Amino acid sequence: MKRQAPLVYGYLHNVREQPEWFAEAKERLELWCVSEGWHLGATFSDVGSLLDVEDRVGFRGLVQALGMPQASAAVVLNSVHLSYRADVVTALVAQIRRTKAAIWVQDGGLPDMAQKLCRGQLARPT
Repeated sequence: MKRQAPLVYGYLHNVREQPEWFAEAKERLELWCVSEGWHLGATFSDVGSLLDVEDRVGFRGLVQALGMPQASAAVVLNSVHLSYRADVVTALVAQIRRTKAAIWVQDGGLPDMAQKLCRGQLARPT
């Protein structure tokens, strides 16, 4: 019996409107998911909001999607898509983890406090 690919949802953030950058980042996210065998359900994004703000429209959509029964994880290219501030990254990771979904970061880097919130989460399939 074929194992079903994990359903993941992506998140991208950019402070400025840069369509070329966004298209490239979205493609990188999609390629990463394909290479890992994951099903990317949707990519949520915030453009123009500050990185030190926890309440973002696109991020709220991501958290809602992660509350769906089949959702496995949120995927981001690096933690800067969440914030450059460790406290904000930790708060956003906490929101994701409250849904019981994992967070998988392509570059693997999360601040220590955020990383601690990921203990016990679904491991990235290899």
